Amino acid sequence: MINPKPRVRLVITLLLTATLLTGCWDRTEINDIAFVLTSSVDIDDDGKYRVAYMFPLPGSMGGASGGSGGTAGNKSYYIDSEVGTSFRDAVSKLQTRLSRRIFLAHRRTIVVGEKFAAAGIDQLFDVLPRSPENRMTTLLVATKGKGYDLLNAEPKFERFPAEVIRELTKSPRAMSTTMKDIGLALSFQSDPIMGYLEARNSKGAKEPSNEIQLIGYVQFKGDKMVGIYKKQEANGLMWLRDQIEDQQLTFSVQDGKLISINVLGGKVAISPKVQEDKVVFDIVVTARGAVREDQSDENLFQSSILHSVEAKFGEEIKDSMLATIKQMKKEGTDSAHLGLIVWRTFPQKWRTQFEGNWEHYFKEAEFNIRVDASIPDTGVINRNLTKEGT
Repeated sequence: MINPKPRVRLVITLLLTATLLTGCWDRTEINDIAFVLTSSVDIDDDGKYRVAYMFPLPGSMGGASGGSGGTAGNKSYYIDSEVGTSFRDAVSKLQTRLSRRIFLAHRRTIVVGEKFAAAGIDQLFDVLPRSPENRMTTLLVATKGKGYDLLNAEPKFERFPAEVIRELTKSPRAMSTTMKDIGLALSFQSDPIMGYLEARNSKGAKEPSNEIQLIGYVQFKGDKMVGIYKKQEANGLMWLRDQIEDQQLTFSVQDGKLISINVLGGKVAISPKVQEDKVVFDIVVTARGAVREDQSDENLFQSSILHSVEAKFGEEIKDSMLATIKQMKKEGTDSAHLGLIVWRTFPQKWRTQFEGNWEHYFKEAEFNIRVDASIPDTGVINRNLTKEGT
């Protein structure tokens, strides 16, 4: 005869164990959440903070793309904003008119308005890291004018403006900056940078669209915006920070005729030296390029002509770096984080001499730049196909 006692003990044990399984006690239904795609922060004329959020509309996800602030219609997203005496005050006011809870964990970009950036971005690093929903990998970008206006741009190529902002910022042609990057720079008393975007109307179309364009990088002194790196200065900053990918340079080779070189790759080595009371930076750049357009009609298969173009290619890179250094010295900002290189190379001397007055030493620093540029790829053709002797 089978003894029932072991089975009874097993059943009782399983029942007692089940009481310890609490299940999803704090679950939130997806229908109760308002996902945030991107957001913006601004300072209004009255000094109050304005926070704007972009939300996808679940009922319109299969509809037309595009959108505008504060309205839905046939759009696939909705933008709303609120003002307050603080960030959290503005967000709490906005939450009172939303039927769903604002959820920030999927936000990938934050747009900072120009006025807010000039006043100082340090407040962001108090309010954002306090909530676990705010990821330190979120990309920070600045914009001309109001951040809210950039969110209201209507690019045609993507369904959401948030996607355009994210893709432009993390493009190989750009230097992306996350909350972590900027927070680390500020904690080391260094000067961060931030991508600078603006909305522009497209040209040539019967129905022009309001597109978003990356035009440079914000120059910060500490946490405050003091300038913008554009064109030549922006290119030079990328070289100084050794973040060169898929950059294109167009310059004159002779008689005003232009040539366009696509940068295939490059490497920058920066070596600091301390000479008496001055810091000297020896910078060696290696760059490889490919010809993408040539208006000069020169035969690049001739080594003397190719070497001449390579020399001008190197001069263009050097000039861009010197232009960036000039702008950094003018505002007293170390956007290339050269002070960190000095700190790593001479930690003791940094603590005893440079740390407390790096801006002064940086303005007096000397820069020796050497560029070794080569063009291994002159293209599939050597000269214009319509010219004789090609």
